[in-house]
Amino acid sequence: MILSEIVSRDHMVVPMEVDTLDEAIGLLFHRLASSQTLEPGVGTRLAGEFLSEARGEVVRVNEWVVLMAAQSNQVGTLVGCLGSSSGTFSLGDRAEGGTASVLLLLLSPRRVSPLKIQAIPALSRFLRDKENGARLRQASTAEELLSFSAFMTLELQDQLLVADGLSPLKYRVYPETPLDEVLGLMVRQGVSAVPVVGEKLEFLGLITTGVAIKYLVPERLTGASGRIEMRTLMAREVMIRSVMCISEDQSLVEAANLMVNKGVTQVPVVRGGELIGFLSAETALQLLFEPKDVVPAGGGEASPPKP
Repeated sequence: MILSEIVSRDHMVVPMEVDTLDEAIGLLFHRLASSQTLEPGVGTRLAGEFLSEARGEVVRVNEWVVLMAAQSNQVGTLVGCLGSSSGTFSLGDRAEGGTASVLLLLLSPRRVSPLKIQAIPALSRFLRDKENGARLRQASTAEELLSFSAFMTLELQDQLLVADGLSPLKYRVYPETPLDEVLGLMVRQGVSAVPVVGEKLEFLGLITTGVAIKYLVPERLTGASGRIEMRTLMAREVMIRSVMCISEDQSLVEAANLMVNKGVTQVPVVRGGELIGFLSAETALQLLFEPKDVVPAGGGEASPPKP
């Protein structure tokens, strides 16, 4: 599925003259109704429900663009509606507040997989590029958006990738960093592993809490004299050199399966040999968990689906 299959010319509001996110949501639902994607009156009712109950997931993907993912049985397939404002509109207390200029509304039936798996990851990756986001913001007509072929032909992948759960690299040490300093960094920042990188940020190895304890416990048992040895050890001497790494383009499910099989809770993510971050089991769980898979307590039936 490509974006143009769910966002047609009739599903665009350009320019979108609104002051708030609520107004933008209402306007896009109205456009879906006027294009006969929704039955008469349904657009207004759904907009009211989503606004009054703060339903739907609102995600900021860059400084100008926000996505809203919602589900309703009033549609039979995934549909989208895009609005681009010549100015900015307030987000209120949603999507961490602030302002935006572009809203992309995605509406799907409740029976399908969550939208975060269907469309949001691919759109987020594309729109993280500031040039792409700026082009949407600068469009003054629907025709300009339709001519943005890279956007309109964007493939909406049906699976999450490692990139969607990537935690960017925050801390790193070098081969000649004293072990004493590495342990201090781990304690101060509360991290369970610190990568060792070369001059070009190439990944060389990993120092984990297990490694740290291995060297710290003997010191505590033998007394303060062991501190001298700790300070003479370098990161390159104690780091784990054989570490399983994954690529940002790998399937998140496959990466999570590797973590389970190897018994690890986080793995380094590399791009062309350069370390760019980590994927944790906790993040993978948050992204892959689907509430619809949970059986109600006591074996009872779930409550009827909302419209």
